[in-house]
Formats: sequence, structure tokens, C-alpha cells
Amino acid sequence: MAEAVTDKREEELARIQEMESSPEYQQKLQLLREKMKMNLRWKTKLLISGVASMCFFFFFKFVGLLFAAVFLFFYLYPAYKQRKELFDGKKESNELLYLEQFLTPILRQIYPNGTMSVKQDFSIDAVKTVTPSSENYRGSTELSLHDEKDLSVMNLYAYHVVENTDSKGRKERKEVTDFYGQVFRLRFPIAFNGHIRIVPTKKTGILKREVQNYPSKLRNEVKIDTEDIEHNEHYNIYCTDELTARRFLNPTVLRWFDGHISDSATAIYIQNDWMYISRYTGSFLFPTPKSVEDVDKLSVVEEYKKLREELDFIDSFTEVFA
Repeated sequence: MAEAVTDKREEELARIQEMESSPEYQQKLQLLREKMKMNLRWKTKLLISGVASMCFFFFFKFVGLLFAAVFLFFYLYPAYKQRKELFDGKKESNELLYLEQFLTPILRQIYPNGTMSVKQDFSIDAVKTVTPSSENYRGSTELSLHDEKDLSVMNLYAYHVVENTDSKGRKERKEVTDFYGQVFRLRFPIAFNGHIRIVPTKKTGILKREVQNYPSKLRNEVKIDTEDIEHNEHYNIYCTDELTARRFLNPTVLRWFDGHISDSATAIYIQNDWMYISRYTGSFLFPTPKSVEDVDKLSVVEEYKKLREELDFIDSFTEVFA
């Protein structure tokens, strides 16, 4: 088995190296790098232009607006024309370029039907069942394998805003992170009667009281316990059909819970034939290069290795539910 996996990885790497070495791909890669670097430089120029315009107005008032217009014409307009010509009038962010034009061809060497997208199409109601209670949800970067599991993964950031008043009576708004990680979606092997929801819990330091930031018992749900003591300390289980839920909670699944839920604040929601899994990692998958130097260093082979590592983790993480 291990030998077969190794052979498969070597075949994938050979295809990636062949793709990267082709003149046609090198030409595409060079254009992609130029576009990404142009976007980064354009953002810098916009920032400088904004600061300079404010300084002109601050020091010279309305006459400064004339200075600002002249400055923008000679400093910003040439870059605008160059950018418009390079992009052929299209709007392509670095996130879109990196995910859809750089990573997707690599992904399709592994999963021929796989896609990567800046936008995501997860049901927000399902997402809320596997993430802490929050006010704002920002989903991005969806990886879809279109395999037998119909597996998709997206990055998610959820937060709420609190207002405080300082000693001088000034109001301050602060963004508080509720969730920062990934949400998985995949087909459940069999139709599940009703739904089941497993959410992590914590104990307070002194009184050892249970704290659960996730939605508590919802309408038509019952809370069930199992004979697994460690399980009862680390997460709660809610369901609408207790018999179906207990059939699902076999020893293999409970061991998986004990190994994942308490360590990475993992939550699970199953309804009918769909399963959602959240994992609080404190980071995003497939971050876009943030500097010109990072763009210049882009390597198809190196990005393949990173992507393959993430895919292997995703596969092993969800294997128990296959």
C-alpha cells in the first residue's frame, strides 16, 4: 500500500516537472508573475498617492488640490495605463490569479476535476452550526476536489465587534475573533435520519465549569452522552434522532473525536447525506504571496509539494467518514 502511494506521488511529481519545464507554461507563468507584481506595485502607488494628496491639501489647502492633480497625472496615470494594457482591461486580483490560474492547474494534475476559487458557496446556516456563535462570517478560498466524497474546503474568519469607552469618553471599536480556520464539506456515505451536531467544550480554570461558545441545544434537539468519559469532558453531542446518532457513534468514530476535537476545536454537523466539519487552526490554507520577492520565488514544484501535503492531511482527516 505504502509503495503504491509512493509510486503515485512520483508520477504526480514527474507530471508537474514536465508541465513546469514546457515553454508554453513558462510563458504563462511569466505573464502571471508580471500581473501579480503589477497589482502589488499598484497598491503601493495608490497608498503613496493618497498620502501625498492629503499632505498637499493639509499644507496648501485648495491650491494643494491642483498640486495633487499634477502629481497624480505624472506619477499614477502612467502606471494606470500600463496596468490596463497588461490586464487587457480585466480586473484580476492576486488572489484570483494565484488560486485559479496558478494553483488550479497543479491541482488538476492530482484531481482532474478539482477547482480552486476565491469565492465559496457553502451554506451559511450549515457553517453557523459548526462554528462559535458570532456576528460576521467571511468565507474565502474554496478548494473543491469533485471526487467520490464531493469534498470541498474553505477558509473562514468569524468575528464580532465590541465597543469600549476610554477615560476621555471616546468610543473605541475592537474586532474580536471567534473563528479562524477551515470548514470541510463532504458527502456522508449513507443518508442520516435527522441531524447530529458535535461541538467542543472547555472547562473554566478554577471552578471547572463547562464553557461552550458554540450554539447550545437547538429546536428539536436532545443532548446525549456516551460511555466514553474523555468524550464527555471535551465535547457535547446534540441530535434529533438518538437511535441513529448512537449507531453513528461507534468506537472508531469516538476515538477520532478524542484525537481531533479537543486538540483543534473541531466541530461536526451531519444532516441527511451532507457532513460539515470545522477546524480552528488560526491560519488560512493557500495564502496568496504578499510581496514581489515572494512572487518571483513562485515554483510549480514547490507549490505542488505544499498542496499535496494539505491534500494528504484533508484525506486522512476525513478518511474515517468514507
